[in-house]
Amino acid sequence: MITNPRPALILLLLTLLLWGACNVTKNVPDGSYLLVKNKIEIDTKKISKDALAGYYQQEPNKKFLGLFRPGITFYNWGVKGKDSKFKKWLRTKIGSAPVILDTNSVSIGIKQMGLYLNNIGYFNSELSDTITYKKKKANVYYRIKTTKPYTIKSLKWSITDSVLASFVYLDTSNCKIKRNTNYNAYTLDAERTRITTALINHGFYRFNSTYIIFQVDSLLNSRQMDLTVEILNPVVPNLEDFGMVMESTHRRYKIHHIYVFPQFDYQRRDLQTFDTVERTYIAPYKGRRSITYYFLYRDKYKLRQQTIAQNILIEPDTWYNLTDINQTYSRLSGLQNFKYINIEFEDALLTDEEEESWPFQLDSQIKLARTSSQSLTWSTDGTNSAGALGVAGNIGYMNRNIFHGAQILKINLSASTQMQAGGGQGGLFNTIEFGASASITFPQFLIPIRQEKLPKSFKPKTTLTIGYNFQQKQDPDYNRHIANTSFGYTWVQNPTLSHTLNPIEVLLVKVFPSPEFTAKLDSLQDVRFKNQYTDHLIAGLKYTLTFSNQSVSKHRNFFYIRSNFETSGNLIYGIDKLFKAPKNAQDEYTLFGIQYSQFVRPDLDFRFYNQFGKGYSVVYRFYGGIGLSYGNSSVLPFEKAFLAGGANDMRGWRIGDLGPGSFHNDTISQNFGQLGDMQLQFQIEYRFPIYSFFKGALFTDIGNVWLLKPSPDLPGGEFHFDSFGWQIAMDVGIGIRLDFDFFIFRIDPAVRIRVPSMNSTDKWYFSKMQLKDIIWNFGIGYPF
Repeated sequence: MITNPRPALILLLLTLLLWGACNVTKNVPDGSYLLVKNKIEIDTKKISKDALAGYYQQEPNKKFLGLFRPGITFYNWGVKGKDSKFKKWLRTKIGSAPVILDTNSVSIGIKQMGLYLNNIGYFNSELSDTITYKKKKANVYYRIKTTKPYTIKSLKWSITDSVLASFVYLDTSNCKIKRNTNYNAYTLDAERTRITTALINHGFYRFNSTYIIFQVDSLLNSRQMDLTVEILNPVVPNLEDFGMVMESTHRRYKIHHIYVFPQFDYQRRDLQTFDTVERTYIAPYKGRRSITYYFLYRDKYKLRQQTIAQNILIEPDTWYNLTDINQTYSRLSGLQNFKYINIEFEDALLTDEEEESWPFQLDSQIKLARTSSQSLTWSTDGTNSAGALGVAGNIGYMNRNIFHGAQILKINLSASTQMQAGGGQGGLFNTIEFGASASITFPQFLIPIRQEKLPKSFKPKTTLTIGYNFQQKQDPDYNRHIANTSFGYTWVQNPTLSHTLNPIEVLLVKVFPSPEFTAKLDSLQDVRFKNQYTDHLIAGLKYTLTFSNQSVSKHRNFFYIRSNFETSGNLIYGIDKLFKAPKNAQDEYTLFGIQYSQFVRPDLDFRFYNQFGKGYSVVYRFYGGIGLSYGNSSVLPFEKAFLAGGANDMRGWRIGDLGPGSFHNDTISQNFGQLGDMQLQFQIEYRFPIYSFFKGALFTDIGNVWLLKPSPDLPGGEFHFDSFGWQIAMDVGIGIRLDFDFFIFRIDPAVRIRVPSMNSTDKWYFSKMQLKDIIWNFGIGYPF
């Protein structure tokens, strides 16, 4: 009798897939061949094979883990016998038809590779192909013998428009074409784009890349090129000689008037039925004139004009600038109040006086269509916290324009329940939790300064949050009430650097333990354990600096750095000290009868994403942090302490099971989190595609948490420079990620290979490793 059918079902499925893998040529017609391999053989490493592979006209069916082609197997099952909706789904959604070799496609691929080699300077290289056939399968080999590449000997400029030339020469230091480098047509295209963008940003509204041509004079024997960048003038009709044309200079355009249509309906074109309201705003810089915008309405509008104007970076009487336009799109979109945004330009109708001042001016039309202001969402989720299963529910309300200034109000109600991990006493559910939170975000700084006086490029935001959470737990037995509030600012310094400053962050924790649990706490000596389940208050500030040079449009390497600095209790402690406030029985100052924490806590999260190939990357992450308690506190509060383990951290340990230091927890009933005052961690993850939306990863996590002071309840947990290296933990794992574009489901099984809590001098765990030691981590999104 089979008590557990799952292994048998898995074995059956693998058998069927392997059987199918042996019959991949079943539906290949006679005289045809299944393409199973493309390979490039080239005589130099200076040319990327991946770049050449992009010109394959046919790709073999994908393999799973490099072993077999399940797509063909599922396709063959889908075409066998009588057709049905299931079989159609099987062959079109999961399966893939066998790729039958087309020799014409091979020839086209050879020609495309030859053109690519010409474009990067390897003119007239020798290319050939060889196809081998065996048992209805074909392998294609592309063989390339390169010539010596052409190089750029000299670079010259030819620009007859002297005004235009002055702007081009102003930026030649950023020229992408360099002398003594290989000729590369793609670099020429990039330089053409760079020049075009720079000139448009200087007001040359109608300039485009077709005006830029490259004259090449090649010296055959030396395989060198003299390159001239020529910028042509526009050709216009000759009004004095009908039918003839003449050259003209490029016109530089200024912005004349800016018209804003905040009630635009893209299904209607009757733009003449608006009432116009003129609004003037104070210039942010001394010496600049005030800025006037024209708002065109059909009826009463609920979003204030000042809010819209503060997010428009286009200004009258300035040169046309594409960067300002793109940033305006971004800023208006960030208000989350518009479903349609379009910015158009047309030649302005000028008075004689305006035309005499500058004849070439543009009117801007900013067309905005509002989205719904309110929304309601709800969700239910299954939870798994260190093996404890549970269920959670959330209801969320959002108003995107609560005070008619694009202020965003969010209200969230949540409830969850969780079972005891590994069984337990006291009923089915061990934890019951209820929570409510509200936040409001203002698209400006809430400070006593007029917003028009601040630079618009800051993208300022002010956020106020408040929340309450109630927890009832049976093992250990206590009720906990948590209230929090924060007030802070967020702004952008430049496209890669942003700041967040919360001058007010308050967290209040009230705990009501049962008499039995109180007695258990009293038996402990470590203050950290007691702090988790005693009343305390955190009142301080937090600053965050974030750097990221990731490019959404380009597949390239990038850095991500996030640094936090937070401190608590200093202002209150200073006031208490100044006025000699009374202390409690534990020799601590209190606020509203509750001891408040005093500490400083900096941390750093550094990541480097090394991208290569299509879907391949290696990600490096370093995290380090330290918390120093002083004054009114002897230890860090539980909420600010460091924990190791879990799905995004040291994945070979459950959260809170690692450390501190070499501490070994051999008491089953001891279920308090193993906290630390500092943490060091280094992670490497190699990510690669497997098949379709299946992605894989190989990873290792290295690190631990430590105490800064010795603890009798956590022996071996203190950090020492001369011994902390022996207390480093390490795990390895293989990850499976299901990438559905809109979200990623992740399974990261990991095993410990170095365990600092082992009593022996040998901390390596290889000889003791068992299947039950695998820690299964589940998550949404990548770990970092």
